[in-house]
Amino acid sequence: MAEEEQATSQTDAEKPSLQSKKIYIKDASFESPNAPAIFTADWEPALTVDVDHEISALPDNTYDVVLTITARAMVEDTTAFLAEVHQGGIFLITGHTEDQLQRRLNVYCLRTLYPYACAAVDSLLVKGGFPPIHLGPINFDARYQQLLEQDNPQNNEDNTE
Repeated sequence: MAEEEQATSQTDAEKPSLQSKKIYIKDASFESPNAPAIFTADWEPALTVDVDHEISALPDNTYDVVLTITARAMVEDTTAFLAEVHQGGIFLITGHTEDQLQRRLNVYCLRTLYPYACAAVDSLLVKGGFPPIHLGPINFDARYQQLLEQDNPQNNEDNTE
């Protein structure tokens, strides 16, 4: 009986597991350096959105993943707004190979954080007097593949021959 319990606990420990322990805002900032004049200008902004992320290992198979979204709107040569959100999450990930772990961190975790980051950016913009930007979906799997290809250009050369 004790051997069965021990075998079960070993099997459970080896099973791949991914749990989000905490979702949080690490940093959020909003600037509208040309308010109130920007609100009287013709509203035809050029919008740029940048997405980045950082991953830090914490003790006990726990990882801190931070997704950064930076949205900037320009009206001609004038900055309308600059909004940036660092959306964080703490994830417990066990029982994965290194490749699987990297995929979980760079795809699943970012996919989990993205809706929270989008909502935070929208909230900042609306509170700043601007319309929300409703960011579209991001294919984090394709983004991760691009990262892998950039890190290992020899694979690209092998595939193109």
